Amino acid sequence: MSARGILWGSTALVLLACLVLVLLIVATKVTRTLRDRRTSALVAPHRADLLAVGSGEDEDGTHRDALIAVEGPAREALDDALVDLLAKVRGVPAEELAAVLLAHGAVDRAPHDLKHRSTVRRARAAHLLGLCHVGAALPLVVDALRDPAAEVRVAATRALGLLREPSAAPPLLAAVGADRAVPAGPAGDALEQLGVGIADALRDGLLATSPTTRTVAAYLSGEGTFTRSIDLLRLSLRTDEDPVVRATAAVALGRMGRTADVAVLLEGTQTHQPIELRRACAAALGDLGDPSAVDGLRALLADPDPRIAEIAATSLLRLGPIGRAAVDGAPTNASIESARAVARLQGSLS
Repeated sequence: MSARGILWGSTALVLLACLVLVLLIVATKVTRTLRDRRTSALVAPHRADLLAVGSGEDEDGTHRDALIAVEGPAREALDDALVDLLAKVRGVPAEELAAVLLAHGAVDRAPHDLKHRSTVRRARAAHLLGLCHVGAALPLVVDALRDPAAEVRVAATRALGLLREPSAAPPLLAAVGADRAVPAGPAGDALEQLGVGIADALRDGLLATSPTTRTVAAYLSGEGTFTRSIDLLRLSLRTDEDPVVRATAAVALGRMGRTADVAVLLEGTQTHQPIELRRACAAALGDLGDPSAVDGLRALLADPDPRIAEIAATSLLRLGPIGRAAVDGAPTNASIESARAVARLQGSLS
């Protein structure tokens, strides 16, 4: 076959592949649109009852009982609508919606659906177990953190936050750094919902192999003022091989550290340190608010990095009269003037 023939053949194959892909996308969109329309049509006759229960305007339970009585194809469509609404309400309406789902058998099916071949079904099952606070399903939801589909892992993460069981903290932190990772944002939100019982898990997380896990543990230690993490945060700031972990530890120490941490943070501002760490430590000294940081911060006012100089000036201004005196006594530069201007806008400097 000639080169021209091979070229034409390759071009035809590419065009055919593109056509097949376009047809597949169109077919998927059409199928989804038809399914959504069918679901909407099935739910429509029961929408008034659904809204009455969800808004707490079902004092005698008439609307709840009407929803429980729904049968046939409409029941599955209604269950999807119930789950969506349950995520938006609290208190008695949430309890009533959960009661309908329980009566429909959706709660009992959810543990089995966690193993369903459909990604949507698995994610919806994890979501439902969390919304309905099915504590007995905790081990199954934890297992779902390793699901092949990212959306299922995220749904399981959020469900664990809703279950509010501190024993879920170690697997959640591990999942952040796993090969099939859970995003740090949803994991952090879920961990915050678990309360003070995660203190030991955060300490262990600061020593984890994964830098992502260590970062999340450092962030949450500071965000929740878990003082039991302070010694490991100091160690992380000084020795961790990952600069993001070190910077996050600095921020945490700025929020809950002690006078002894001034020296630790000042070490992080030295010129041989990574620039982001230097900036984080300079800002953390302002958050810490300890007057013993004045001399170290004053030395940073002429730093070659203008941003560090500005952060140092801002931190000094936050330290009150002693910090303002240090700024006023330093040779002025653009960074100092910028810090002063921001402080005036914020009303902290006249």
